[in-house]
Amino acid sequence: MVNRRAILRSSELRGLALAVLLAALLAFQPASIVGQTDPQTGTTNPPTAAPTSLAASVQAAGVSLTWSAPTLEVETVSGYHVSRKRILEYETSWTTVVADTKQTDTSYVDATASVNGAKYEYRVSALRGSGDDQTESGYSNAVQVTIPNPPRPVDLTASSTDDGVELSWSAGHLSWQSVSLSLTGYEIRRIETKHHGNLNPEWEVLVANTNSTDTSYLDATGYTTIEYSYAIRGVHGYLHSYWEGIAGPVSGHLTLDEPTVE
Repeated sequence: MVNRRAILRSSELRGLALAVLLAALLAFQPASIVGQTDPQTGTTNPPTAAPTSLAASVQAAGVSLTWSAPTLEVETVSGYHVSRKRILEYETSWTTVVADTKQTDTSYVDATASVNGAKYEYRVSALRGSGDDQTESGYSNAVQVTIPNPPRPVDLTASSTDDGVELSWSAGHLSWQSVSLSLTGYEIRRIETKHHGNLNPEWEVLVANTNSTDTSYLDATGYTTIEYSYAIRGVHGYLHSYWEGIAGPVSGHLTLDEPTVE
């Protein structure tokens, strides 16, 4: 008499063995097809090798990012995608800093992360190919960096003299929140008091960077018939301090028939 139970059990074992073999074959994927189109599905398999060892620091030019290239298929990398988010602003989505560096250098400087005291988080992914065939790897480790809060100048004053408007101030006081970047100079802005020749005055940049740590400046370009107010802030590389309070209004020293001093 045929033992049907034994036959069924033998069939189940053979089916299980075939399933295990099939799973093993499907799991084995040669590295050469990573990032290439699958001929069976017509879809592109995303590269799995991601950048590693991402690090960030604040430098004079901006937030300096460095990382290590993917260990697999590094020769196929065509560029990198850099993204960030402000973690203290409860941002849940990442914003693109640069969509494609279009180079294989494993570094990038972000000069747009300039909010004083803000904390940013960065990540990097590798790009391969171009156009419609471009693929993106997974992301590197995420790193955080806090933007320093540069000390602002204080006690700004403005005085009319025979040579022009003399500005003077005191350098800001360092604290644990202060920037580690050296002071490179001061930005000075000026605004006219409303008059018949300028009914809608706006702030103008008098000097973008004095390129000096001196705490005084002579504005020799103002006219006696116009009053001016001034504001100042410190320049620390790509970062700026907050503005010091407005000083003025005071009159210049030039008359309309005199040429301005460049």
